[in-house]
Amino acid sequence: MRNLTIRQIRIFLSVYKHMSFRGAAAELCISGPAVSLQIKEMEADMGVILFIRENRKIELTTAGEYFLLYARRISATLNDAKTMMERLKGSPIKTLKIGLVSTAKYFLPFVLAEFRKDFPNLKIKIEARNRQQLVELLRDDEIDIAIMGQPPKELDTRVEAFATHPHVFIASPQHSLAGKLNILPEVLNAHEIITREQGSGTRFIMERFFAEQNISPIISMEMSSNETIKQSVIANLGITFASLHTIGNELNNKQIVILDIHGTPILRTWHVVALANHNATQAAEAFRYFMLEKGGEILNAMFPKTSKGL
Repeated sequence: MRNLTIRQIRIFLSVYKHMSFRGAAAELCISGPAVSLQIKEMEADMGVILFIRENRKIELTTAGEYFLLYARRISATLNDAKTMMERLKGSPIKTLKIGLVSTAKYFLPFVLAEFRKDFPNLKIKIEARNRQQLVELLRDDEIDIAIMGQPPKELDTRVEAFATHPHVFIASPQHSLAGKLNILPEVLNAHEIITREQGSGTRFIMERFFAEQNISPIISMEMSSNETIKQSVIANLGITFASLHTIGNELNNKQIVILDIHGTPILRTWHVVALANHNATQAAEAFRYFMLEKGGEILNAMFPKTSKGL
């Protein structure tokens, strides 16, 4: 491995990220043949095959999976070094990379509007993903900080709560359960449920509630978009489980109703999450302090009915 370069490591990580030589080439602004050549040179230098290429698809070999662990460590160490050098030079960090679960996009723009009053020249990059994808972005050091509900157990992170996050079951006002009181959870077994995709934090909380209540409702639709789910509920296609922070407008417009299911609302917590033992940028630290100091206050002002759960 004497000839291994940082450039090759970055190319390797990009190929893995996209599982495509073409995707890596587009991200790194180099040609596809150049990506292929660098991977071949890495494999020749290490004496192992990193990727299996079959039918225009690629996947990591066992050796590639092991090397991925070390490549990520090298990349994270280099990013740490860059951050520290910028600090020592006194250079202001001009870009803040924030990751957030899709549910948080309903309030984060308003939070950022307040935050940017103090940092008007800061460029902000937003990555809105489901929880599982967000954990991967944190792990790969592609974001500085994350806004999420359930913090990752699979990573060594610094996790700090900043606001309450209620979840409820909702339906169309025309649904047969609308307006009924003290509905037992087992009643849901007789109704169709519309849900988020696997990997979503909302889906995880819902499934845990089902397990705790020993119920198995029919999941009739699975969608990756909160907006599409809400429109489906408005059309009376089924019930869904949702964050109260995503349905403010629809509640005010009486397009949906909250079902009085026993054991709900389920109160979770919003967290600001960053990798532990990591040199945080000045911008990331400023945003973290802002969220801890003012994040909950802004959410309570935006969603006054949610501060006590409903």
